[in-house]
Amino acid sequence: MLKPRIVVSPAEEWAAMAAEKIGEAVSSVISQRGVCNFMLTGGNTAERLYNYWAKSSTLPMEHMHFLFGDERCVPPDHADSNYALVRSALFTNGEPSGCKITRMEAENPDRDAAARKYEQIIPKEVDILLLGMGVDGHIASLFPYSAALRSTDRTVLSVMGANCFHERLTITPTVIVNAKAVFLLAMGEEKGRVLVEAVKSPEDYMSLPVRLTLGGTWLLDDIAAHPIDMKN
Repeated sequence: MLKPRIVVSPAEEWAAMAAEKIGEAVSSVISQRGVCNFMLTGGNTAERLYNYWAKSSTLPMEHMHFLFGDERCVPPDHADSNYALVRSALFTNGEPSGCKITRMEAENPDRDAAARKYEQIIPKEVDILLLGMGVDGHIASLFPYSAALRSTDRTVLSVMGANCFHERLTITPTVIVNAKAVFLLAMGEEKGRVLVEAVKSPEDYMSLPVRLTLGGTWLLDDIAAHPIDMKN
C-alpha cells in the first residue's frame, strides 16, 4: 500500500520547511540534468511558499522551467488566474532572466485546442510537481468523480468542477503518476481531516483525488498533521 512521506513543521515555519525540502529535490535534478521542469499550483498555501521564495531568493531561477498543473479559463491578468498569482507572489520584481515560464493559454475559447497545445509542451515526466488540495480532496482541477480522473490517453483536459465559476484546464492523473517527485502542500485542521480519510481506501481516488499523491511527499503544518496516524 502506498504511503506518503510526511514532513511536518509548525505553521509559522512551514514555508521555510517546504522551501527547503523542495529545494533539495530541485538541486538534485539540476545536478543531473542542468534544468528542472517544475510544475506549479495555485491556492493560498502555495502563495505562502511563493512569497517565501521571492524573499529568500533560494530557487536557482536560471535553471528552472516553470509549468502549470491547472488554470482557470480567464485572461492571464485576471484575479482568479494561477499565472497571475505566481507573477505577483513569486516574481515580485518581474520574470527573472534565464528561467522559462510556460503558462496554460486557458483563455483560448477553443478549450480543447488549448489543452492539446499544452500537452505538446509538458514533458512525459515532470521533474517536480506541486499540488495544493481543496477541502473536497481535489488536486489541480481534478474534482471528485470527474470524468477526467478516468482519462488514460490525455495529459491535459478542459473541465468544469462542481460550483466552479470558471471552466478550467487541468493535468490528468497520468501526469501525476508519471511525475518524478510530487509534493502536496496542505495546512490547517480542515485539510488534515481530509488527509485522514485519504490514507484509507488508497485506491479510491475517484472520491478523493488527493489519494493520487499517496506515493509522494506531504508537506504539512503541525495542525494538518495532528489527526494523521503516521505510524500506520
